Amino acid sequence: MSHPPESLCDIGQLRALLTMARELSQVDEPSAVLRLMGGAVAEHSGNKDALLLIGGPPQLCVTFGRDDAAQMANTNNLWYAAARACMDGEPDVVAPAGTWVLAVPKVRPIAVLVTEWPAATTTETTRQQAAALQTAFELTIATLGRIQVRSSLEELVNTQYAQIADNAQEHADELARRDLAACEMLALSLTDVLTGLNNRRGFFARAEPLFILAQRQRRASAVLYADIDELKSVNDSQGHAAGDQMIRDAATVLVASLRQADVLARLGGDEFVAYIMDDALPQALLSRLQHNLDEFNLSGKRPYQLSLSVGMVPCDPSGNATLGDLIQQADLAMYAQKHHRLH
Repeated sequence: MSHPPESLCDIGQLRALLTMARELSQVDEPSAVLRLMGGAVAEHSGNKDALLLIGGPPQLCVTFGRDDAAQMANTNNLWYAAARACMDGEPDVVAPAGTWVLAVPKVRPIAVLVTEWPAATTTETTRQQAAALQTAFELTIATLGRIQVRSSLEELVNTQYAQIADNAQEHADELARRDLAACEMLALSLTDVLTGLNNRRGFFARAEPLFILAQRQRRASAVLYADIDELKSVNDSQGHAAGDQMIRDAATVLVASLRQADVLARLGGDEFVAYIMDDALPQALLSRLQHNLDEFNLSGKRPYQLSLSVGMVPCDPSGNATLGDLIQQADLAMYAQKHHRLH
């Protein structure tokens, strides 16, 4: 399945994205959000034809008309099949020629956009257009998650569920499914689209209650701060696609090194943070992390060596430090370790 390459946008595209982000911050109706997405398709691809699929239940599938408004889509077409295959993780399904398939997030997507891609004058122009449309798509889905669109989703999908309107129990079940869809979109607004981990907002939403509980119960815990070494060098020498893969690889190694109860997030760029529950022996975690890094590098499956600089600080139950304070301390400890290793 064909996915768009990633590249930096030009100044005009950046202005358009900033304008879209400002407008999205001022709307609270999903129809308005989807209209802005329709305009972004025309802005960044040069055409108005696109199919948007958001997973459910209930599933939402729309196309964009001449006025950029979203309309219920016919799912008996190749574009829908390509979007559904991308969402279901079926790599053998080939997208129709001349189309791009964009996913949010890129790991286990909850939303997929399929659009025609006209021939560009240069390969770099195509890359910039793809990167701009991917960013516009991510802004759209995050906004839908923010406003939790249960009532507006009912307006968009009422034709699909008219047959159950007279059945009170089935209607109640349908409302419950719509609540689930709204919850999934809210979860997406807490998720880093590149790695599938928590983003900064998601980290504090999940870690803060655990931190407060651990402080009250005087249980041992810790904060870990990690930074990928040599990411800029990989970006410069091997390209940003390799750099993004390096970030995903670091996320995979960190997940394998932590426990299910721990909270891990990508703060952005090459930086990760984790809240570690019940870690009275932090050295055991650091040893496990180094072991997993060594195994990854010995596998030889990447053209780079993966290395992390790590800072870790314990959370003193009797202290007054906030979770934010401890993250800053762990960040300083990480930079101290990086400086020591380089000198």
